[in-house]
Amino acid sequence: MNNSYSNQIYSNQKGMALIATIAVVAMLCVVALEAGRLATQAASGTIAENDMFAAREMAMSGIHLAMMILALDGADNEIDSIQEPWADPEQIALAMTAMGLNPANLSLKISDEMGKLQLNALLKQFPGHELNDGQAVVLERFLTLAAPEDKPEDAGRAVEIVNALKDWLDAKDDDAITGLTGAESNYYESLDLPYACANGPLRHISELFLVKGVVDSILSPSYISQGMDGSVQADAKEMFTAYGLSEDQDSEENRFSFSGTVNINTAPVAVLAALLPEGRDINAQDLADYRSEKASLGQEYTHTLGTGWFEEVIALRDDEKKAFEKMITYSSSVFSANCTAEKNGCQVTLHAVIKREKQERTGKWFCRILQMERG
Repeated sequence: MNNSYSNQIYSNQKGMALIATIAVVAMLCVVALEAGRLATQAASGTIAENDMFAAREMAMSGIHLAMMILALDGADNEIDSIQEPWADPEQIALAMTAMGLNPANLSLKISDEMGKLQLNALLKQFPGHELNDGQAVVLERFLTLAAPEDKPEDAGRAVEIVNALKDWLDAKDDDAITGLTGAESNYYESLDLPYACANGPLRHISELFLVKGVVDSILSPSYISQGMDGSVQADAKEMFTAYGLSEDQDSEENRFSFSGTVNINTAPVAVLAALLPEGRDINAQDLADYRSEKASLGQEYTHTLGTGWFEEVIALRDDEKKAFEKMITYSSSVFSANCTAEKNGCQVTLHAVIKREKQERTGKWFCRILQMERG
């Protein structure tokens, strides 16, 4: 049996194992959800409040389902890619059905935060002010490629935004600006609606739009939508992340850093284009096509996405390959889950950032929520 066919069978078995495992806990989840709904009905004064509560509990069930799927996936293999059950809408719908949740009233999407550019990696460490040159090059390249032709006058050029972001993140630099286009607190405090410069890492991607030169229309939708689901309205949240904290931190000096490595198994085309050597951005679509190629008969993926798979698609010089491999990874530990639930016209959307970890004592995988917000 050839490796390709074996991988196809393995992929099918993995998806079925996921559904079977989820089905075991389905009844308990349904009973718990119904008990919560009935308890609230008894205490609540209006039907609308009941429906809103039910919608929120359904959305929370979706978030916990995402955590379960990711934990099972962590135990299954060390690679994270668009080919896995957590990234497959059909597999997620089957999992929801197994839990007694109706996909018609509930939508769930799991995304890989490590398939995005880590803005906090622009500095080598925090607190500090030393620029990470490799990350600066990639970010500037991305902003250059993604810049719309009708860029507004108040939007900064790519290098200007990189300089301003560096100043937003850095500390202990005596308020010295980077280049001629950086910005520290004196700039932000002089605005009509003044605010202070953070001088620390971004905690939420929305903070990016507080930085000098960054405006809502800085990215071209037609460019950053390449290779993405047509139903998704691509924006900065699809390209950038505030997560990626390195595991090896200097606890004695109370310093920390961000890895900056991007999972090429899940990165959007626009991110792949920025990671590739200058002039090779056209090959980003080739990488994306290779990842998603399926056999002519059936729904099985043609290629596996193990270490070094990009060499099957593009030929890089030794120096280009070395630089590219320094910026990439094939696995992830931080994901985001978006779940929208509807009950009798009442709709609730929850967005959760999820960290997947392995318990040192038991060796079992589990997930915890780093951040939760209501959309």
